[in-house]
Amino acid sequence: MEPSTSRSRTGGGGGSGGREDCWSEGATETLIEAWGDRYVSVKGGNLRQKDWKEVADEVNSRRSGGPKKTDIQCKNRIDTLKKKYKVEKAKPPPSKWQFYRRLDSLISSATTASGAAGSVTLTVRPKSKSKSKSESQSKSLLLKAAEELSGGSDSSWFDQRAVKKQHRMEDVGCSDGAACRELARAILKFVEIYEKVESSKQIQMVELEKQRMEFTKELEFERMNMFMAAQLEMEKKKSLKKRAKDASGSG
Repeated sequence: MEPSTSRSRTGGGGGSGGREDCWSEGATETLIEAWGDRYVSVKGGNLRQKDWKEVADEVNSRRSGGPKKTDIQCKNRIDTLKKKYKVEKAKPPPSKWQFYRRLDSLISSATTASGAAGSVTLTVRPKSKSKSKSESQSKSLLLKAAEELSGGSDSSWFDQRAVKKQHRMEDVGCSDGAACRELARAILKFVEIYEKVESSKQIQMVELEKQRMEFTKELEFERMNMFMAAQLEMEKKKSLKKRAKDASGSG
């Protein structure tokens, strides 16, 4: 039997009445507490059916007598309370509704938790004047390395990585020229390795193309041989038929 949908008064008044889904103030407070912890834990999202059953079990365990509440009745009651909360929030403060403060606290906490989960805090450190000289030296070294390596036809790859390295170095804050020179040498070494890898790839591509062309030639040669062999076979058969026909005619 499907439980009836809750349509009790939004004010959460007394629990007397003949309907099984009537909610008293005490039962409503228990429902809000049982639902609120789970609502905040899911950061204002939707509760699963399992969660609603747990809420109903918690509400029923704290009630003394009367029909037990189902998970659907609990969900419908919360929906009714949330609608009432929106109406009260739109009114000029303060609200006289007895459940407004608790619902406002829970919904605000869930909204704050949801926003904090998707936010990223960035901390910008102020640069001191004593580091300006070393940073300018590091930038000049990086620019010099970029000029030496950008003589090729495609330097966009190095330009992007040089900028990233420069930002990283600014975050770390080089305090002496030796560290900056070491970083520049590491960049040059990395670029040299990358060029070797790219050169090896090009050589492999050329070798693969050669092998493909040779295989194509061999395949074409085999096809021509098969074609010639078939032609010769057909000619032999024609010759034999002609001889047989001539022999029968002369006999």
